[in-house]
Amino acid sequence: MTSIDGKTKLLAVFGNPVGHSKSPLMQNALLEHFGINAVYVPLCPPVDHLKEAIEGFRTLGFLGANVTIPFKEMVGAYLDELSPISKFTGSVNTLYWKEGIVGGSLVGTTTDPYGALQCLAKAHEPVEGRHVAILGNGGAARTIAFLFHSLGAQITIVCRDKEKGSHLAQALHKANPQKSIPSAVLFENFQNIRDINIVLNATSVGMTPHDNLSPLPKEVLRPKMVVCDIVYTPTETKLLREAKEVGCKVIGGSAMLVYQGAQSFEYWFPEKKPDIDVMKKALGMEE
Repeated sequence: MTSIDGKTKLLAVFGNPVGHSKSPLMQNALLEHFGINAVYVPLCPPVDHLKEAIEGFRTLGFLGANVTIPFKEMVGAYLDELSPISKFTGSVNTLYWKEGIVGGSLVGTTTDPYGALQCLAKAHEPVEGRHVAILGNGGAARTIAFLFHSLGAQITIVCRDKEKGSHLAQALHKANPQKSIPSAVLFENFQNIRDINIVLNATSVGMTPHDNLSPLPKEVLRPKMVVCDIVYTPTETKLLREAKEVGCKVIGGSAMLVYQGAQSFEYWFPEKKPDIDVMKKALGMEE
């Protein structure tokens, strides 16, 4: 790890809780790989003191940060600018300084959906023209749905609240009216959705310590489906385990975390191209 001296710069991940985050492992590995005199630390401000935390971020001259639960949909209020995808979804997972000027305009964006997109691309599974069922309608679900729909996927939002799911579907259509019309269904009606190519769990169901849970019953999964899960603790969720048993191709949350983390790193250090192998090794992932 980089030796800390009087010139060491800071980056962070804001969350509450944040002790489970694997981001410090892979981001510090990248900083060391490139010989950058900086450290990436986990910060856990009280939920009702996020504003003060961001003020401290500005005052102390942090180079950048990631944002995780529960702050993704709260932090935008304390920033100077939002990217188009964050404006639409209200979700932010990356903070960076515009034009790299520390202390200038603080921008919020999200790299969440790009992790899923890159993993599917690596698995030779394009989203254009495919039917994607996205489980959930929270911040992660909205960002993934927005990107995938803009790229030509047919989107079905699978939700527990039909009104909220329908609202998201309508917002997607309004944002890209030239694309296919998204729809929303309740979880209990999942089996009625026809011709699903990709299932993507964007909820926290199945996350440790509730790793005995799955957002879907095994019997609704089909062998030709590609099943993705943003949850990365445990490495193999119950959903992925059962999908493999059915014969589905599966993509886990750790791989998505790596690719979205790589894109965050590029916002902070645009002249550097993150080494994915370095990040995977830091997380103990198989090559």
